[in-house]
Amino acid sequence: MSDVHKTIEAVWKVESTRLIAAIARVTHDIGIAEELAQEALVTALEVWPAEGIPDKPGAWLMTAAKRRAIDLLRRGRMLLHKHEEIARELEWQQQRLGDALEHSLDQVIDDDVLRLIFTGCPPGRPADEDGQALRGT
Repeated sequence: MSDVHKTIEAVWKVESTRLIAAIARVTHDIGIAEELAQEALVTALEVWPAEGIPDKPGAWLMTAAKRRAIDLLRRGRMLLHKHEEIARELEWQQQRLGDALEHSLDQVIDDDVLRLIFTGCPPGRPADEDGQALRGT
């Protein structure tokens, strides 16, 4: 294990509780706070070996975790807005479909009535008998 990894481990042992508590205050969820803190740790494990350990590693972890928390909250808001937009669109489409179905049923009924008229009035029958046939007399 390299010196950088040992330093990261030591910083994590000291700062992890404070980090999780601060993030939980922002997110109101301890589980999410733990995930965000661990993501900050993973970022530190990726960045610090290449760039060196920052002067204030605890503050660096806090900043990384808070940025991820802000991203998560923004993503959540965006998702909520998208769900609301989809719900409005579906409601509008359902209304249009209902109107189209109602119109379609009216058309079917009109076609059925027309079909009945032509069934009851064959072409060879005189016009005065057609009226009697439709009235049922």
